Amino acid sequence: MPLADDRMATDTVAWFEFLLNPTLLESHLNQNNPEPSAIGLIIQFIYNAIKRGDGSNNEVETIDVATQESNKKKNALSVLALKTGAHLRWNLETYEQKLPLHMQDALLNALLHETLDELSSPSSHGTLDTGPLLPYQLFSVALYHRYALRALVRAKLPAKPIKVSNVPIPGQQDPTQESREVQEGILSMLDRGAEVSIRILEQLLGAGEVRAPVMASFAVHTHQTTTVCHAWDRCQSVADEQFKCQIHYDLGAYHFLQERYEDAYSHFSEALKLLQELGSNPEYCQVNESKLRGYYNSCASLCGRTTPVEKRSLYDRFSHALSNRYQGLVEVLSDDNLAFEIPSYLRKNLELDLQTKPEKLPSGLLLQVQTLNTVRNVFEGEVWQSSYPIALAQAGKPGVQFLIQTLAAKMNQLDTTQRERVRMFLFSVNLGPKMSEVLVPAIMTCNPVKSLFQQDELTEMWPQYEESRIKSMKKSSDVEMLGSGELNDLIWDLIHSYKPDLLKDSVMQYKTALPARPDIPKKEITELNTKWEMPIPIYNTLMKLPASPPRDLVYIYIAKAVELNQAKSFQSALDLLEEANSHATKLQGRETPRLCKLLMWMILLTKIQHCLHELPCVNSMSVSDSVMAELTNEARQCLGGHTGRDGIAPWTGVNNWCVLLLLNAGEWTSLLGGTSLPSHLPLLALVRPLAATAHALREKHTNKKVWYDLWEVVVGIMGGSIQHKRSSSGQSIAMERHHDTGIMSRSDFLDFLSNVREPSCLSIMISLLGHVLNILNQEPSNAVHIDHLAMWPPTVDTVVSMQCIRDTLAWTVEHATRLYPSGTHTNAALCTSWHLSRADLAYMNDQYHNALASYLTAVFVATDFLRNDNGVVQTVLTDGIIRRMIRCCMNLNCYTQAAILCQFLENIDYSTALRCLQERNSVDAMDAYYCCLWDVSLIEFIINMHQKRGEIQRRDKAMKMMSLLEVNSNNNDEIQREAAKVRKHRFLRSMAKQYL
Repeated sequence: MPLADDRMATDTVAWFEFLLNPTLLESHLNQNNPEPSAIGLIIQFIYNAIKRGDGSNNEVETIDVATQESNKKKNALSVLALKTGAHLRWNLETYEQKLPLHMQDALLNALLHETLDELSSPSSHGTLDTGPLLPYQLFSVALYHRYALRALVRAKLPAKPIKVSNVPIPGQQDPTQESREVQEGILSMLDRGAEVSIRILEQLLGAGEVRAPVMASFAVHTHQTTTVCHAWDRCQSVADEQFKCQIHYDLGAYHFLQERYEDAYSHFSEALKLLQELGSNPEYCQVNESKLRGYYNSCASLCGRTTPVEKRSLYDRFSHALSNRYQGLVEVLSDDNLAFEIPSYLRKNLELDLQTKPEKLPSGLLLQVQTLNTVRNVFEGEVWQSSYPIALAQAGKPGVQFLIQTLAAKMNQLDTTQRERVRMFLFSVNLGPKMSEVLVPAIMTCNPVKSLFQQDELTEMWPQYEESRIKSMKKSSDVEMLGSGELNDLIWDLIHSYKPDLLKDSVMQYKTALPARPDIPKKEITELNTKWEMPIPIYNTLMKLPASPPRDLVYIYIAKAVELNQAKSFQSALDLLEEANSHATKLQGRETPRLCKLLMWMILLTKIQHCLHELPCVNSMSVSDSVMAELTNEARQCLGGHTGRDGIAPWTGVNNWCVLLLLNAGEWTSLLGGTSLPSHLPLLALVRPLAATAHALREKHTNKKVWYDLWEVVVGIMGGSIQHKRSSSGQSIAMERHHDTGIMSRSDFLDFLSNVREPSCLSIMISLLGHVLNILNQEPSNAVHIDHLAMWPPTVDTVVSMQCIRDTLAWTVEHATRLYPSGTHTNAALCTSWHLSRADLAYMNDQYHNALASYLTAVFVATDFLRNDNGVVQTVLTDGIIRRMIRCCMNLNCYTQAAILCQFLENIDYSTALRCLQERNSVDAMDAYYCCLWDVSLIEFIINMHQKRGEIQRRDKAMKMMSLLEVNSNNNDEIQREAAKVRKHRFLRSMAKQYL
């Protein structure tokens, strides 16, 4: 029901009824959810009070004092609005959120008129002395000038439009409608009096008693009264702390907006002190503590004022620890485990960063961070990392003790749900290999954590603990018990150690040690860990040799090397394989030569994996040219050994890695016939056409047969699991194909791509997959940038999933840009192309922030961070790409950035630029980018726009840009191009600071 309509429902009260009987107002507002609401009544009272009286139209004008004195009705409506405003405790936050600016201004001007006589006009406050004012007058003056500063602050910050509850009836004017001219006129007037408002509010900080008018303070004109006398003695006293805290906050916010940070810091400091003295729910102070602290911290940083670290928030302490070599980091994360102030993603990112540089960290820091993050997830009920028990097991007793200490420190602060989560978490951790032997004793020695479990539960977690506890209580000196302890230590070393000498001693001692119990035989070394793995040919050959401690030692060395290989610790794996090979030569048996040969191939396989893992970010200490040449020669010899003249042929895994090495080393002629290759390798069906294509590109040959062969292979792999059949109606239906007829599965194809390091090969695969995606997409506006477009067929004959192609292409581009983020190790043009493809994929998926980041990265890679820009920016940022960047900025509500980008087009898009510049919902700083403007027409439009809006400071800033000599449109072309280039670079660098 619109408030402007006088026909109200039976359960609502019309606004004019309060005019006839003002005593109804208080009882109405004290109801639960009154209809109309307090804000609705204020809108109606003010609207009808400031409406022109001639009846010709409903145009709004400012309340005129003379009119109010001669018109009882208008005066009565103004006072009713003030009574309703007093019911809301003069809450400017509520007024700002629900009342348009002209109604706020009318309401507070009416308050000044009722409380002040000859000084009721704000324009006369330039010489106002607040000393003689009465307490209620001090409040009204403070309220008006607070409103003035807050309105200026609010006008310059992005905000959603005010939502009103009424729906206008056709033919009637919306009472909340506010034209831009009216709003800009009010703001211009307030801006001219801003310094007066600051002076008056600073005077009021030293005021004595302050009293706020309440509903009973106001008397309303009726048809029987000629004069009214307000009951100012019934005003409510305002606490000094509330009054001053609110003024300090509003002054600080205005000074902050004006970039007067020292003044703002002073006011925010005082507000923060006074805020601590306020009780709960202060009536006349609406300061948001989180906003106040944000303002305070920002000013402190800008003014160089530092707060002691121990008094800062956990987030600030976290940032301080990161910038000071992780000092105090463990304590901060521990405190946050129940406070939950630091976002989880920041803690996770920290953990990932630490994992990339473990050698530069203090001892044990990585595990401590992993433990604290895991405990935080447990307390919150979130999923914790499944790899944590493995890291904990590798750390041994120190890691477990830190975990138990971390839990014990917070145990008395946990509720029942969190204690149960901890209990289930420890049960899960205990399932890890050999964890119970370390975890259960640590739990038993920590009473806070022990209280979570029953004794029988601890016994179930580690059955041997009860037995060892009883025997230790009896102080038994049984030799068997000592032997059991020694045996467990030996098993621990055999499973967890990777040191060759220690493993050798442990194997020899284990073979001679007695079993823990006579009735239970001791396990063989090969049975100690069911997760030990090794290549099947080596295992079968090793098991044919007679059982002996040296054979078990070789077995241990190989199994440990496989574990290290899987963990990417290749050098340690090679050391163990060398030890295994040296001991294998001493074994007795006919299979010894075969075992040594197989071990040499395994060593070669590990070297190849190490070499490819180091590519392309190599240095002189990792992979030199001589090492690469030696490896490629060994790979050719290994591939040539498939004939098996000595009856010993390398297994498929070794052959595959040799093929990958030759592909990544650029030895494509060897793969195309220069070396005798095994015919049974499925990988060659993909590698040979890829090598042939790369070789043709390198030699600049045109060979469409080779290109089309690669196309058919890759498209066949991507569409290999889909075929069609006819339904009963004759329609073609896609169905899964379960028999294995393809070269390889999609997962195997991704594994292959993950091991491709050669830039040309990566470029070919990205080009092929991108062309398939563009054909399937059939939308030129969403086409993905690719190279080598002329190489591929124009159509796709195989049924392929577009989603599968897009995911595979995105993964491949991500892999390529991760290996070659810049042109340091390859051609910068290739890297630029990959970043553009990555940006187009993000744009296709509506990931506008990521798309902008990748477009900018492409520019910086192509120009070496804008140091070598000889027209390269125009080459990379084509009109199509610039328009995509403009669309990304607009979708991110960064309209000023979009307008600046419109200048980058060959023909400036003025319609889009002007529309963006007029957008009110922009979240980027408009005038911060004026230094990036070089088009005179746009600058002139901006000056005119700010002039109309009354934004004087922004207008002056734009005019300053206009007055620069290099922007003059009469300059010659060279000067204009140089000026545009300088501003382009300035803008791109500012964008990089935001998005990269």
